[in-house]
Amino acid sequence: MTNTTSKILFASCAVLALSTLPMTFVWLEIGPLGKAYYGPTVPDVYIKGTYITGKDLSFYPILWAMLFQLSTIICYSSISLLLIKTITRRIAILSLAIFQFELLILFPGWLSLYAQGVIDNSDGAAADLTIHYGSGLVVYCLLCSLHLFNLIRLGFFVRGQHIT
Repeated sequence: MTNTTSKILFASCAVLALSTLPMTFVWLEIGPLGKAYYGPTVPDVYIKGTYITGKDLSFYPILWAMLFQLSTIICYSSISLLLIKTITRRIAILSLAIFQFELLILFPGWLSLYAQGVIDNSDGAAADLTIHYGSGLVVYCLLCSLHLFNLIRLGFFVRGQHIT
């Protein structure tokens, strides 16, 4: 594998991860019971890469969850950009790429906990929230595929290969 191919793949991962920042991952639609409890103008809740709408950010657990998700996406992107610079050290590349892959694997579980925390914090609307998944998850799946392909190209899944 050439260094150029790896650089292109890591750059693509960074661009894809950064593109998820404004995208919606989960949309929690308020139903009739929630509108009856909060009033007809209560907004739906959107969990985006950088922000959550329809919730009060003065409630610290929601604010921290939002900042944690934002910092994780930025961390993943920063590591991808760092890997473009350190493409000559194979063991360093594999270590960081594996850490990135772990972040990707843990993201659906994190997103589920985040959405459930928002639902649990919704008082009277919690019984009537409908969960919809957004375009951010499509990009997430594409990012997982690209990252897995990159790990295969780096030789991580090849048995008997010496890593230096």
